Amino acid sequence: DVFDPAENLRGGAEHLRIMLDRFESLPLALAAYNAGATTVTRYKGIPPYKETRDYVRRVLALFCPKD
Repeated sequence: DVFDPAENLRGGAEHLRIMLDRFESLPLALAAYNAGATTVTRYKGIPPYKETRDYVRRVLALFCPKD
């Protein structure tokens, strides 16, 4: 149920785990989470979509800051 916050969060986390297992790269998994796995596979990397590139950059900056 996408309208149940707990189920929605669980589903999103499970989907991200699947993308991590598939791509074995956090940036590629995030790109696939945002733009779709098929798109990441087609472009053989992060697709050239501004929204996806910005999303990957923002998430990495928030959760994986460089020292």
